[in-house]
Amino acid sequence: MPAIPVYHPGERLSLAELTAARIDGEVVPLGASFLPADAAAPPATRAASIAPLIGPSYAFVRRTAAWIHGACEQLDEPIDVQRAVPAMTTRIVDRAVRYHDQELPSADAVLLGGCRVSSPARTLADVARLAVQPGADPSGTARDAAARLARDERTRAAAIAWFADHRRRPHSVAALALLRRQDDVTR
Repeated sequence: MPAIPVYHPGERLSLAELTAARIDGEVVPLGASFLPADAAAPPATRAASIAPLIGPSYAFVRRTAAWIHGACEQLDEPIDVQRAVPAMTTRIVDRAVRYHDQELPSADAVLLGGCRVSSPARTLADVARLAVQPGADPSGTARDAAARLARDERTRAAAIAWFADHRRRPHSVAALALLRRQDDVTR
């Protein structure tokens, strides 16, 4: 399958040229980039559309990863980024980025669109923890993303297994209960 072209402002075309192409109906915005109006946006394309926002030492996580995996309609700001290398890195200082300094293990990451993204199972575990954390999900996007990701039995089972290996994470008991309720609903 041929790669879908993702146009990042300032590379081949300026932002003004891409905006004109958008007005003409030739491209549509996606993340921080544009793609052809008739193109689909699979996870690799979604990841590629925001890849220029981070460097190779980082990974997209939580709600941002949920958007990449197709579980959210809109890309929420700030985007969630986590360190994906063992050594400390320079912290990203940007209002549009929520930086998490704990290392994302390589077992919990996948490579999509040229950048690291938390795996669907790890993303489900993270958004489920956000969904049950008091005050952390006022719009309900984490709960909706968790419900969409949990529809896939393998992803849900892998997230439940992840919690078995990471029992001491904040809100993991309530998040695990949420996933088990999802498991009961789908049976």
